[in-house]
Amino acid sequence: MAAPLKLKFSTLGVFTSTPFLGNPLAIVHVPPCVRLTQTQKQLIAREFNLSETVFLHEPASDTANILSIDIFTRTAELPFAGHPTVGTAVYLLSQASGLGQLADHPMLLTKAGAIPIESTGRSRARVQVPVDFRAHPPLLHPTARSGQKRLAGDDWVRPDADAVVSVVKGMTFVLLQVRDEAALARMAAYAERNTLPAEYLQALGEGAQWAAGFVGVYAFCLPGAEEDGRTVVRTRMFSGVEDPATGSAASALGSYLASETGEEGEKKYRIVQGVEMGRRSVIDVGVTIEDGKVEAVTLEGEAVVVMEGGYVQVPPASL
Repeated sequence: MAAPLKLKFSTLGVFTSTPFLGNPLAIVHVPPCVRLTQTQKQLIAREFNLSETVFLHEPASDTANILSIDIFTRTAELPFAGHPTVGTAVYLLSQASGLGQLADHPMLLTKAGAIPIESTGRSRARVQVPVDFRAHPPLLHPTARSGQKRLAGDDWVRPDADAVVSVVKGMTFVLLQVRDEAALARMAAYAERNTLPAEYLQALGEGAQWAAGFVGVYAFCLPGAEEDGRTVVRTRMFSGVEDPATGSAASALGSYLASETGEEGEKKYRIVQGVEMGRRSVIDVGVTIEDGKVEAVTLEGEAVVVMEGGYVQVPPASL
């Protein structure tokens, strides 16, 4: 009987330079000769039990500049997610992956498209987000606010409705703006994952295909500070459980805030998340506005290897 196939993996803390802070990420190496089914990848991601697991398809050539990745949550595959992309970029560019030097102009190929990556310092990387930003009609969500029992009416900045935005098709966020960091700290995770009401989706018409899919609640406040020329934003992310760092949500929020200024050019934000969880994360977002539209978004941050040298057993194609 043949021995079970095992794949090398590492774990990283993303959007931090300190082990055990930031958002954990597992990266599983998939050699060119190995083909995994969706079921096998989902089982492995469920076993890691992290917010996301990346399957890094090793290139057949040492000079490849495009590396394919698959991003899985505990329950589904995602077309794009920020912390897996930035974490994988740092992992590859710092040569921690053991795959050697990358060719010029490296890119990660995700289900949302090819993403250029570049090193911006030791254990730090910037990625071009495959953004297709859309702002949907505001919504007074039936459970997002009512589920926050420790917040009062004057804790909410917008009394009537909250922004709803999609960063790419199928990844949508309800943006809850609160008055200050004290109000943000009083928020709690929801008992169940929030979704968009059926009547709201129906009213969107063709826009419903953008808002359908993953829906998260991203709460934020503006402390009025700046760091390194960036506007500081404090955030918390809820999608069933709380997430310590969410690059896709940070990209969506940065795009929304930049659009709201009504100004052209690049806007820079430093989004600080995960503080209340004890996993402080720092996410730098750059948004370029041209002709009143979001033209480009960059996501930047640090990552640090926490565990390496381990192997995960590949499960059978069906259990």
